[in-house]
Amino acid sequence: MAETTRAQRSSGRVAVAQSIVVGSSFAMLLAGSNAVNPLLPIYREQLGLDPLVLSLTFVLYVAVLVCALFFLARPGRAHHATPFLLASLALLIASDLLLAHAQEWSILAGRVCAGLSGGLGTGAASALVVAAIGAKGRAVTATGNFVGGVLGAGASQLVVSLIGEAAPQAVFLGHAAIVAALLLAAIVVLRARRDANHADLTEAPGTPAPARIDRRAVRMFATGTIAWTATSVAVVFGATVFADLGQPLVQAIGPTLLLGTSASAQLASPAITRIAPWISGALAMGLGIAGMLSGAWLALDALAIAGFAVLGAGVGVSFRAGLIALARGASPSRQGSLASLYAAVTYTVSAATVLTVGWAGNTTGLVPAVFAALGAVGTVSIFALIWTPRLRDTFEPLLASTAHPAFTPRDSRVVGRSVTGRKHASIPQ
Repeated sequence: MAETTRAQRSSGRVAVAQSIVVGSSFAMLLAGSNAVNPLLPIYREQLGLDPLVLSLTFVLYVAVLVCALFFLARPGRAHHATPFLLASLALLIASDLLLAHAQEWSILAGRVCAGLSGGLGTGAASALVVAAIGAKGRAVTATGNFVGGVLGAGASQLVVSLIGEAAPQAVFLGHAAIVAALLLAAIVVLRARRDANHADLTEAPGTPAPARIDRRAVRMFATGTIAWTATSVAVVFGATVFADLGQPLVQAIGPTLLLGTSASAQLASPAITRIAPWISGALAMGLGIAGMLSGAWLALDALAIAGFAVLGAGVGVSFRAGLIALARGASPSRQGSLASLYAAVTYTVSAATVLTVGWAGNTTGLVPAVFAALGAVGTVSIFALIWTPRLRDTFEPLLASTAHPAFTPRDSRVVGRSVTGRKHASIPQ
């Protein structure tokens, strides 16, 4: 009995270690992706990049990312989550080395590698964290997006402020070193849990492979799409636009603050659910965009910065709620599939929007094109209040199949539980 208890404790510790290493690895995927945005004004000045090429730094990344995500958006492919995650980290190191070179061709090639890395790693990371710690890890894909974004954009902006034109080399070589350390840690911990992961990520015989998409799921995808499009336009073009407007404080703080409030809102969502389960985040997105546009029009830095902050909070709540509500009660394998599909759909629309803004910017100027896109997204987010999921829709039904054995509750009955951990009545599936 004592030996069994020790084995369970050891298994639990390794599972927690896997969730930490894999979650950190996923965050670093997004850190590398977002680190490029504060560097775009430097690339633009050094290489003379026009608005269309600036948009391609995002669109090429997303085009490859989306192709990989759609390919992996089947539960059966989550069985290979371990090699996919390791390959993802190796490709991320290659991307960093290319981006550190700071030539037009290497920047675009580096973004292609980053897109393939993100496509391989998104569903794999989500599946492996849910396999390790159960439903508690269901939000890793959403939260990792913004936590990684904060780390990447924030650190990159700090380096830009400190060393200026030499920032690209320092940012991406430093990031490559961190990713290399995570790759070694992931090899160790995933090897230690290889048998448990194999069992958890294998679908039971007779289980239908495709993820069913119904009208309920369309609401979730639409919510994530609005949130990610707003983030993409504001983060990709925010620094450049406010630099053109002569508002350097907004340029330096705004995009990073957006990602920071997004991550904070996601981490605070369990507490917010207890207090205000009716919140969706859509209204905050609309108000935030209104603040950004007004701050630019009136040349009020404080108002524009506040707009970035409020937009970020709305995005964080909306994007997370959409993903968790979509994947609620899913097995680890299906979690990986749904996370890949959710990312594929949201990234596709946001990439198309960013490309359109870049194309229009060559004709109208970048500032009018960006502000027109943000105005349209803000208007849609207000109308989305009618149908967008609320935090109450993230209540999680705990099943033995969705929790790692080390974390399985004593009572195996289905119990509705919110992300806050509070119990609720059983929720029909």
